[in-house]
Amino acid sequence: MSDTSVKTTCAYCGVGCGVSIPHSNDRTVQVRGDASHPANFGKLCVKGTHLGDVLPLRKRLLVPEVNGEPASWESATETIAEKIRSTLAEHGPDAFAFYLSGQLLTEDYYAANKLAKGFLGTANVDTNSRLCMSSAVAAHVRAFGEDAPPINFEDIDQAELLVLAGSNLAWAHPVLFQRRMRAQQADGRKKLVVIDPRKSASAKEAHLHLAIKPGADGQLFNALLVYLAANDGCDTAYIEQHVENFADALAAAKEDVGTDTAKQAELCGLSEPQMLEFFALFANTAKTTTAWSMGLNQTESGVDKGNALINVHLATGRIGKPGANAFSITGQPNAMGGREVGGLANQLAVHRAFDEQSIQQVGDFWQAEKMATKPGLKAVDLFDACLEGKIKVLWIMATNPVASLPNANKIREALKHVETVIVSDVIGETDTLNYAQIKLPALAWGEKDGTVTNTDRLISRQRPFLIAPGQARADWQAIADVAKKLGFTQAFNWQNSHEVFREHAQLSTINSGTPLTFNLSAVANLSFDDYQNWQPKQWPLDGKTDASRLFGNGVFATENGKANMVPVKPVTPVAGNHRFVLNTGRLRDQWHTMARTGMAATLNKHTNQLEVHLNPKDARSHGISNGDLLNIYSEQGEFYALARLEAAQNPGELFAPMHWNEHFAGKGGVGNCLASTVDPISGQPASKHSFVSFKKAEAKHNGFVFFKQDDEQPVWLKNTVWFKSYTGNGTLVKFYSDKPLAGFIDRLAEGDFDYSLHDSLSGSAQWAQFDAEGLNLWVTTSTEKCSWPEVTFLDEATHAGADNISLNSLVTGNFDNESSAGKTVCTCFGITDTQIKSYFEVQPNGTLESLQAELKCGTNCGSCLTELKEFTAELAGPGEFYNAV
Repeated sequence: MSDTSVKTTCAYCGVGCGVSIPHSNDRTVQVRGDASHPANFGKLCVKGTHLGDVLPLRKRLLVPEVNGEPASWESATETIAEKIRSTLAEHGPDAFAFYLSGQLLTEDYYAANKLAKGFLGTANVDTNSRLCMSSAVAAHVRAFGEDAPPINFEDIDQAELLVLAGSNLAWAHPVLFQRRMRAQQADGRKKLVVIDPRKSASAKEAHLHLAIKPGADGQLFNALLVYLAANDGCDTAYIEQHVENFADALAAAKEDVGTDTAKQAELCGLSEPQMLEFFALFANTAKTTTAWSMGLNQTESGVDKGNALINVHLATGRIGKPGANAFSITGQPNAMGGREVGGLANQLAVHRAFDEQSIQQVGDFWQAEKMATKPGLKAVDLFDACLEGKIKVLWIMATNPVASLPNANKIREALKHVETVIVSDVIGETDTLNYAQIKLPALAWGEKDGTVTNTDRLISRQRPFLIAPGQARADWQAIADVAKKLGFTQAFNWQNSHEVFREHAQLSTINSGTPLTFNLSAVANLSFDDYQNWQPKQWPLDGKTDASRLFGNGVFATENGKANMVPVKPVTPVAGNHRFVLNTGRLRDQWHTMARTGMAATLNKHTNQLEVHLNPKDARSHGISNGDLLNIYSEQGEFYALARLEAAQNPGELFAPMHWNEHFAGKGGVGNCLASTVDPISGQPASKHSFVSFKKAEAKHNGFVFFKQDDEQPVWLKNTVWFKSYTGNGTLVKFYSDKPLAGFIDRLAEGDFDYSLHDSLSGSAQWAQFDAEGLNLWVTTSTEKCSWPEVTFLDEATHAGADNISLNSLVTGNFDNESSAGKTVCTCFGITDTQIKSYFEVQPNGTLESLQAELKCGTNCGSCLTELKEFTAELAGPGEFYNAV
């Protein structure tokens, strides 16, 4: 084991935090923030802090498999090459497709894009970035001439007004949110406005929360443009020098929302005074930065909404200036890196489109044998083509489309119609792997070697600090191996990731002398040592451009150098047969489809079950209590979740997290209910919201099963509704059934159990099995509502010794004479609501500051600070909130 620390980049969101690994080849390592990294300066969120928890080799895919049998890489890649070769010969190049991921490194993306678009002749290369960022990409191109986000993270600090539109920054990008909180603490004049239908954690910290009608963001920004024009809020000199189409954009805005502010407010679902308060604040604050994310992007007209937002910044001259910017917040760690190399079906490479000149230049550089000459299929269209049998070979890398795409039932059926599904992944069990004929073991975070680009164009290194397990291989290498077997050896004969990156940088030099800003010419001849020692750098890297912000001089990436204000009239969703809006989003401690974070017991403590949030008034009208099992359904399908009543949730609206998939929830997953509606320009699905109905699910029996170590659901849970979470020492599954479980109970009664208890009055029964260390298996079933046992008790019971676990312990779910541990609030230090309440019972005049000093909660990543402030406000006397992060 080496004592030399390794500096790398976090595997999660688009902030791209630098992390420091104290030891190489250590899968129990404690990850630390890199104080020298400009994205985070040593700060980490709870997911980044616990990156070490996802390093163990649990459920890893370690060897290639072909048709369910282990295979060598030689055999697997030869099989893939033959499948591609025969498919192209019989059906043409467009019968092949890649579906990639923002989890991939830039080098991986580059290899896939080059193979498909340069040597197979198809642009069917799309990515799950289509699901989160493609509407922002299209808005950038329409406004600026290029997908070139102008922002710098310093704008978060410097803005006198920060507006969050469709972004719960506090949970989705906590490091940036806490950075803003520190800036506001240092300067009380700085304001935060949050535009969100929900009173999210971000909204709870806002000076002004606009609980907008779902989908009305575009109308709000159009109304703001009308207001600015009518109240001398536009920078006419800037518009005249640097902007096209102001008059057309304003006319379209007036046509969309009119000029009557009362009617505009009604259209947006806001009160007129509240809306005008925001408008006046925006108009009178020169240093305004507006940040947007999935709430705008994942809608039927996400591109138009992005342009409506950019329009008000162009009209006021607030683009590319310190503290005054339009800020598209990237969701994934390398969504931008993928876009740089052409990782979307409508891109070629290095920000080039499919115009004749670009096809020629890229083809010449690659010495391509068969260049694609037209855009390929975007994600939803791609899987529609699979359903129609048009895609014969589909190679999926580092993503789980069955869980992440809308209308999940259609995606499952589509994959059945593909002759050869190849999946490169880290985990051996995902929803999508169930449909793969060929499985390839990929490198995980900590084993990968390459680059990623974050939200503000900062290119950082992901460096390996772990030995690759089994036969896991880099994705770029797997692609190159197949390319060589197809006869393209010279074009794919890279020896390491450095050579791939350098080729990508060299290709970018074709942008020199064009209006495009993406250019890496300054590192086109980067040496291996300089690549190894790479320090984070923002693009463009052309040796002459100030890359800290783009377009601050008013010169844009268009032919005439002017930005375009785009006339837009964004559509709002129509309810149809269902009257409830289902809003989807992220949880604080989970990531995407939980393939990694779901394995980390610590990250499951804050929320360990799939819940749907609803207003208490809606719950009462449907006869629903907190914790009841709900059936949520639409024309596309259904899913089950537990009710969580929240007054902060607007009546008529539901919220459900997007993380749960079929490996963590039987009959769960919001994708089952989402329609395949897409933005007509970007092709991005409207996954942010859907119209649904719901009802209470009448489960005759419910209960739970706890397994020590073994994490496989028993076969008798197959037809039930269940929710699974990993604890530190085992697996907990809560289940529901609308059918009698007599057969299940009979089988348990025949089993080898050390303890059983039956209560005919309550219809409950329990069974327990012990080994030499303690609890090994615990099963409870009941006809009444059954509560979860506490995870702390479960993990302690597995090694407490059988003699120390009493009958009362198994009935109450706690050791004798011990009170409930409570719900985890601070994941970093394991502080629960019970501990916080106990503190204020002893210290009734305590403050947030004294609570943090005593328990340390909220002093590491800061993700729990909003909840701590709420506890302080409820349990203690009035005191000054303070942020110790």
